[in-house]
Amino acid sequence: MDFGIVLPNLGPLSTADAMIAIAQRAEALGFADLWTSDHVVLPIKSNTSYPYVRAGNVRLDPHYRVIDPMIALAGIATSTTRIGLGVSVYLAALRNPIIAAKLVSSLDQLSGGRVRLGVGAGWIPEEYETFGIEFAERGKVLDEHLACMRALWTESEPRFNGDHYQVDNIGFEPKPVQARLPLWIGGNSRPARARAVKLGDGWHVIDVPIPELEQGIQDLKARCRTAGRNPKDVTVSMRAQVHVMPHSPSDDERFAPLVGTQEEIIRDLKRMREIGVDHVALWPAGQNHSLESYLEQLEFFSTKLIPDVVSESVQQP
Repeated sequence: MDFGIVLPNLGPLSTADAMIAIAQRAEALGFADLWTSDHVVLPIKSNTSYPYVRAGNVRLDPHYRVIDPMIALAGIATSTTRIGLGVSVYLAALRNPIIAAKLVSSLDQLSGGRVRLGVGAGWIPEEYETFGIEFAERGKVLDEHLACMRALWTESEPRFNGDHYQVDNIGFEPKPVQARLPLWIGGNSRPARARAVKLGDGWHVIDVPIPELEQGIQDLKARCRTAGRNPKDVTVSMRAQVHVMPHSPSDDERFAPLVGTQEEIIRDLKRMREIGVDHVALWPAGQNHSLESYLEQLEFFSTKLIPDVVSESVQQP
């Protein structure tokens, strides 16, 4: 199991100095990758709540600061040398696929082949409506978008003819450094798993409870076998909030799977590894971190959580 870190390109820590400091510390501590978030616009009025926490009626502030993930990662690429650069997840369908493919391939070039692109369908209807996309059609639009980007990245004379996008009579350069740039399909649902098997290289979820996650992984494997794919070729990844408590949380306190005592979180990470999770992007819970407290969380993860999980996995036959 590999471990990444969520880079706060949203909120008060989304400044150049803070993000670079976090990225450089994460790289020095040996984390596999950094993960940014994505929203283009946020609605002032909406009936839709954030779907990835147990507490209801959690909504994003429409004036919340959001730095574009590709811009953030381009800056990080110049300040690091090894660590992977990811988006969790990119709302690709809100962009033209030629522009999105250009941004991603340019980032892969400038970083020396370090991009891992999580792509998802999103959950805010108003964000899609702003761009003239029917929310109910976003999955179909995203499927075309992904296929079009693959053509642009891999074909010397790319062509694509879909209902929403058409590409012909163009060259597209630069191609990504990676022969197959990894696309991890975001979403906790059956359609996301189907998309991961058909078009992706991984399934990337957010804060899914372990029993539900285990069922989803079994479904993913079954879909792979039906499609003639080796399940081992589809990475399973979870972006997970981490909140350490001095006591075992009540049901009301457990707002995400990795909430509990240090021992409980280590136990749950081991269980995630056992059921087939390949990668976890650790996300310090809370929105009021200072730079110092965020860096302290990285140190805690690397010294107090990860060693127990990794050391046991190495010992297993």
